[in-house]
Amino acid sequence: MVTIANAIYDSVFKYLMQDNKAAKVLLGALIGAKIDSLEMKNNEYAYRVRNGLDVLRIDFSASVTDDNGNKQVVTIELQNASLRSEVMRFRKYLSEHYADKNNFVEKDGKKSPIPIISIYILGHPCCDKKEPVIYGNPVFFDAEHNELKGVYDKSDFIKGLIHKLIIVQVPYLKINAKTKVEKYLDFLNQVHKIDKTRKNAHLLRVSEETDDDDYNLIVRRLQNACADDYIRRAMDVEDELNEDFEYRDRMEAKLKEELQAKDSELQAKDSQLQAKDSELQAVLAASAKALASKGMSPDEIAKFLNVSVNKILEVTQ
Repeated sequence: MVTIANAIYDSVFKYLMQDNKAAKVLLGALIGAKIDSLEMKNNEYAYRVRNGLDVLRIDFSASVTDDNGNKQVVTIELQNASLRSEVMRFRKYLSEHYADKNNFVEKDGKKSPIPIISIYILGHPCCDKKEPVIYGNPVFFDAEHNELKGVYDKSDFIKGLIHKLIIVQVPYLKINAKTKVEKYLDFLNQVHKIDKTRKNAHLLRVSEETDDDDYNLIVRRLQNACADDYIRRAMDVEDELNEDFEYRDRMEAKLKEELQAKDSELQAKDSQLQAKDSELQAVLAASAKALASKGMSPDEIAKFLNVSVNKILEVTQ
């Protein structure tokens, strides 16, 4: 067994993807294509944590050309803990990729958008399907719901507006994976954590190098990360950042529950007041009709019951 750094951390994943060969192996396995060239880009977003340190959230992306000469933009988002804000954060990053003027190529004398593949590596389930890897490919239908095959691949217009999707649900990664992509993702399987407590999830222990030279590139890179003091400190700060984010989410959820409870309480009181008002209206109407039957005029009834004449006319109509 060998010890590797846990790549569910942004800092470790960044370190892994800075190795071009290892990045090609991982992305090639995920998108199912041999990658001829790859250019990684990292958009880093600084956050301030409790102790005053700045830490980075990293939006990974890559310009990929496969061995057939096809170009694609691959975006990669990591999220360890489940946060209420993650979907909006992912949407924001994705919109930036759609708008990026560098994600276009000259084709037939005009600019054409490069197709986007969006990869999400999640440390938590995102749906009720317990599949480690979920692929979302656009499917199109005619007005009678007959599938139209090949629409995405043959239309630059459509490829520029819709992207393919790959979701890795880390909790569902299997020890004895059967598919190539799942085997190559074994370095993310949290079952391999040396310390099972959440306080130290920095290190994993995985099987020794196999006869698969490509996978060995990933393992060796993550072994090197273990010896990097900067990476170790960065993981500590990421832990603190995640604690802050999770605390904020808990407080927002608690506040929302309290507001909903208060709103329910106010609605209940409003219903009670409406019921009480209806009851009083009924009593007033009965009293006014009884007095009218004794020959009293509306003015006399209003004076007797200490209400307006209009109110008497309203309840006796």
